[in-house]
Amino acid sequence: MNNRKVLILLLSLVFIVSLAAVTGCEEPVEEEPVEEVEEPEEVDEPEEVAEEPEEDISIDIVVGFGAGGSNDLTARYMAEHLAEFGIMANVINMPGGMSTEAAYHVSGQSPDADMFFWGHTGPLLFEPAAGDRGYTIDDFEPVATLAAPTFCIGARPGAPWGDDFEALIEYIEENPGEVTFGGQGEGNVRHYAVEQILPPDELDYTFVGLEGGADVAMNLQGEHVDVGHLSLAAASPLVADEELWAVVNTNPLVERDPLMPDVPNVAEFGIEEGREPHPIALWAVPGTDPALIERLTNAIEEIAQKPELLDSFEEMGVVAHYMGPEETWDFYMNVQENVVPDYMEWLEAYTAEGN
Repeated sequence: MNNRKVLILLLSLVFIVSLAAVTGCEEPVEEEPVEEVEEPEEVDEPEEVAEEPEEDISIDIVVGFGAGGSNDLTARYMAEHLAEFGIMANVINMPGGMSTEAAYHVSGQSPDADMFFWGHTGPLLFEPAAGDRGYTIDDFEPVATLAAPTFCIGARPGAPWGDDFEALIEYIEENPGEVTFGGQGEGNVRHYAVEQILPPDELDYTFVGLEGGADVAMNLQGEHVDVGHLSLAAASPLVADEELWAVVNTNPLVERDPLMPDVPNVAEFGIEEGREPHPIALWAVPGTDPALIERLTNAIEEIAQKPELLDSFEEMGVVAHYMGPEETWDFYMNVQENVVPDYMEWLEAYTAEGN
């Protein structure tokens, strides 16, 4: 072998050995561990359960006045809408004793009878205060208030004071003994309300007890009395025909009645005590199923906002005004504490005078 071939062979060996050495010195590249991603566990979603409609139920609502009046009609309009909530309400008229007979009847019923009383402060507060009626308001618990009838002071057509309350006061003051007032009976809570508005110890006029609102309206039209106390509903068509004037209203919950929004409330003249506290509420006997009471309360709250009911009430001069059980009870307790004692004092004085 010649020297050139030997040299080439040696160089080749050196190159191979060097390459092997370089390769062997390189650090191995560590591969980063791959994180395992946990698959989310499958969760069984709850199946939507459709709410079962409440079963229809039948109840009785006892009204202490005859058919056709504001107490009766408000109960019937309410009953009509209660049917939309599966509550079939049978309205029963039981007139007598200014609604005390109806209240007494319901107060003696079993809680399971599902019988309710549709009434206001007259039979529940003023009548029991005036004498033993066989029950008190504590024999009832409130469900909800829905209606507030509006009464007014009306004046005969052509009266010199027109529909101006302050002018009426001025006329009585300047003409003592000349003005005759027609009231709905004598010695009752409506007579009391009139005297809160027109105090007889300050104003000299003659009070005549008539047989009710219709009789008052007839006597005003015939000009047999100069001023009278009647419902705004009874006055409204007569005012429209210019057969009498509506001077002031006495609603306890609102100042202006939508039926006749131009007629001011007595409160606007600073006579708060002249606002007749007679909102009508539904009452149960203690022990009535709380679930039924809640169902009725919730239904009445929705009914109070229905345009159809609002329109029906407005035509009667009744304001649809919802108050729940607690608010209703507070309203009645306020009347019992602050109005009934004054009424009793007035009644005793009126009776002592030989009336």
